[in-house]
Formats: sequence, C-alpha cells, structure tokens
Amino acid sequence: MQIFPSHLFKVAIISFAIGITGCANDDPSIKTPTTQKRINQTRIFSAPSQEILLQTILTTLQDQGYNIVKVNSNNAEITAQRDGNVLISVIAYQTNPQQFAVRANAQRYIRNANLFSNNTTGYEIIMDPVFYQKDFFEPLSKSLFIQKENLSN
Repeated sequence: MQIFPSHLFKVAIISFAIGITGCANDDPSIKTPTTQKRINQTRIFSAPSQEILLQTILTTLQDQGYNIVKVNSNNAEITAQRDGNVLISVIAYQTNPQQFAVRANAQRYIRNANLFSNNTTGYEIIMDPVFYQKDFFEPLSKSLFIQKENLSN
C-alpha cells in the first residue's frame, strides 16, 4: 500500500524546484547581464561635432574632480581617475549626424580585496546606474547645454 502515489510525489518535487528557482534574488554578487550593464553605462547626446563633445567630456570630468590620465582622440576615448580610487573610461562614437553615443565604464579600487579572488587588479566595475547618471551623465548633459547656449550667443 502506497501512502503517497508516485505521480503526486513527482508533482511535489517539480513544484518545489520551480518554487526555489522562481524566487527573487537581491544578492548584489549576482552579475548584471551585459545588455543591462551597457544600457546603464550609455547615453545618446547631441553635439555639433565629436571634437566639441570630447572637449566637453574632458571639462565635465575635471569639474567632477577627475584627473585626466589618457586621451586618445583617434578612438575618442578618455580615461580619468578621481581620489586615487575611481577610474573611469569614456568613449564617444557617432550614431547619426550631430548625435553621439557616450559610454562610461567606471571601476572602484577595493583596498581590502579578497586575496583568494580572481581580481588581481583590486578594481571592481561600478554597476550602480545611479552612479553613472548622477556622477557623469547629468553633469555632461548640463555642460553640453551650456556649450550649446554659448555657441548660439
């Protein structure tokens, strides 16, 4: 005599497995999908030229307290560092006439990096979309607006 029929046991096991895997996970150690990371790190801006956009990115980074480490005008790439612990690389590329995609990739130095991790540089990528919006894209947008107003006067 079976107390629990085998088909009900299978249904219970499958339901339990679905329930466990369907739970939301707020663990920050879970990697953000690449597409979401790029969405967080990229914005579209209008500018009269790539040269003006790059100059505006440079001044925005300096206004935000960054020291410019490297500028590669051939690839429209700028690397800067702030407070010795935040490193940001910005690249701008044209998407339409007078329209450019700007992508920022920031990393934070972790002084107490786990010695047993695969991270040998001590830097970890900043994933927080608020960091990119508040610390870079909003100031860049304001700088581009001021640049546009100064050009039209």
